[in-house]
Amino acid sequence: MKKLLTLTSAILLPSAVIAADLSTIYDMAASNDPQIAAARASREADAYNVMIARGALLPQAEASYTHTNVEIEIDGVNGLVTDYELGAFSVTAGMSLFNLNSWYTYKAARAGNDNGIYELQMAEQQLLLRTAEAYFNVLRAEDNLSTADAELKAVQRSLEQTKQRYDVGLTAITDVHSAQAAYDLSYANLLGQQANRQIQYETLEQLTGQTISDVAALKGSVDMNRPEPADPNAWVNSGMDKFPGLRMVDSQLEAARLQRNAARAAHLPTVEVFANYEDGDQATTITEDPAGITRTAYGITVSVPLLAGGSLYAQTKQAALNYAAADYLLENERRTVRQNIRTLYLQVQNDVLNIKARQQSIRSARSALDATQTGYKVGTRNIVEVLDAQQQLYGAERDYANARYDYIINLLTLKYYAGTLNEGDINMLNGWLQG
Repeated sequence: MKKLLTLTSAILLPSAVIAADLSTIYDMAASNDPQIAAARASREADAYNVMIARGALLPQAEASYTHTNVEIEIDGVNGLVTDYELGAFSVTAGMSLFNLNSWYTYKAARAGNDNGIYELQMAEQQLLLRTAEAYFNVLRAEDNLSTADAELKAVQRSLEQTKQRYDVGLTAITDVHSAQAAYDLSYANLLGQQANRQIQYETLEQLTGQTISDVAALKGSVDMNRPEPADPNAWVNSGMDKFPGLRMVDSQLEAARLQRNAARAAHLPTVEVFANYEDGDQATTITEDPAGITRTAYGITVSVPLLAGGSLYAQTKQAALNYAAADYLLENERRTVRQNIRTLYLQVQNDVLNIKARQQSIRSARSALDATQTGYKVGTRNIVEVLDAQQQLYGAERDYANARYDYIINLLTLKYYAGTLNEGDINMLNGWLQG
């Protein structure tokens, strides 16, 4: 397989059918994936919540102008109709001096802003993981298809040989039927692998917005070693400290705590300073024209909530329960991350051993097939045994390929939960691909 076009070429040819390596596809996904684009837009939108909440603590001012037409006609007084116009311009300003509810609401918004930062970090790491999974699932599908094609050709040769032996009376018709059945099954498997290959390429297209025609293959010899550091507790500690999903839930707990405090503070007095300036007209008597008036007022307002129909009490209890729920969710997230890390660590270790075992199984299956085919030629083995040996060989090759891709995906997922997955891992994996 080839690595032909760079990201620049892909951008210049947005609808082109291209071949690419992992780094190129990741760059394309980072620019075109709708999920990461939505996460970035949501992050920018959520950042304004801090500004909105801070506004309640800062000075407020409002200017207004009112124009009124007045027409008065008094019953019983012939011809007495008074028409006049009133105009009034006013400026009102105020600022909160003491309002713990607004203060805690602002602090909760800042905690929510931290949550948005971690949420975006998690989305970015998920993009790394989704891109790698999609890429190596394509390679997995390519290898499975290649194995299915080789198996079909081998079974077809066995079928042809069996028919020839039957024609000269060296084998029974049952052997022909067995070979034909094996061929039909292999052909059906080939069709399924062809469909799966197309499906995996469609996933790449969804990520990148481009039609990918070919991807760089994994090298035949790559050192797939046990995870470092070798201590699973080190991975757990890393996850507890760095995993964005856990830090996101932790910030949600802090926001819930501050929202609880804000609800409690709604019972407390509030103090606000205000000033008002008004310049306008004011009606005097019915028979006289309005008089101009200028008024300036300033002072302090102290408000104490007394009754609200029980709504303040309900809001306080609700906020306290939301805080308790957030605390439970944080503990659940910690346990989940800890379990995922330990499970993935063991899985990666097992993958390393599995890869070595699958390599040995291929050598053993190939030797067994050679011996069975030799025995078939001299009449000591039958066609069913040959077909079984072929199936074991190609199954071993398929399992070996899958084991290597399982190792890569599990290793990346382990780093994801440990909070250490980054673009350097994509570059590392790109070095494992054929140039």
